[in-house]
Amino acid sequence: MSSVSPRPILVSIPHSSAAVPEEVVDNIALSAQELFGYTDPYTEEIFNIDNVYKVQSNFSRVIVDPNRAPDDISKEYEMAAEGVIVHTTWDGKSVYKKEPDQDTVDALIKNYHAPYHDALEQHIPKVQFLIDGHSFMPYGPKLKKDSGKERPDINLGNVNFSSCTREHTLFFREFFEKNGFNVSINFPYAGKYILGHHCHRRRIPPFLVPGIQIEINQGLYMDIDTLKKLPGKVEEFNALFANLVDAFMLKFCPDDCAPQED
Repeated sequence: MSSVSPRPILVSIPHSSAAVPEEVVDNIALSAQELFGYTDPYTEEIFNIDNVYKVQSNFSRVIVDPNRAPDDISKEYEMAAEGVIVHTTWDGKSVYKKEPDQDTVDALIKNYHAPYHDALEQHIPKVQFLIDGHSFMPYGPKLKKDSGKERPDINLGNVNFSSCTREHTLFFREFFEKNGFNVSINFPYAGKYILGHHCHRRRIPPFLVPGIQIEINQGLYMDIDTLKKLPGKVEEFNALFANLVDAFMLKFCPDDCAPQED
């Protein structure tokens, strides 16, 4: 029997989960509601696009962040630095009752960070582009360069013009602008380890593929105070991103627009 292969697009959703790994579950100083607030809420629904390859985290980025390098030992938000293991939240709360020791840190990276990137690497040879899906707060949080400033609707990150081509970047910018959104490029976020480790302006099989980070302003689809969805908005963004992938395929991968049979 023949099987239908997904289209050659890889969607990464690294910050959607609020789950706490068992290695540190008894040492967390944050409530479940606080942990949820530090995720990219509802991105697992917004970026849930049919007929593409997808990798989604099942652990909180507050505990171990797959979008930071595994050897980045700086502490998140301390001196505005960003590390793979977070110790202090963006609003100054301690993540742990007691700082985890090095063995625990090593276990978190081995058990959660490494498998996320292994999953991405398994799909890279089969795809032509990577979309890294995120959301961000409507105003810059404390210790960020844009602290207190209003943010755009959509932020596109291409690691300072190194993870995809000019043509790719212009396509994404124009798509969102045509749909009524204001767009910034590489500010406040340019993209981090996921794009930096897996993406390049040119397709270099089997290791590197062009890619872009897409950040959605959370104020467009949720109540920032209650963290609840605004009626119908998550579904609208999900449909928008389905249309985005369809349009991308038509422009850049026209021969692969239909599902391929193996």
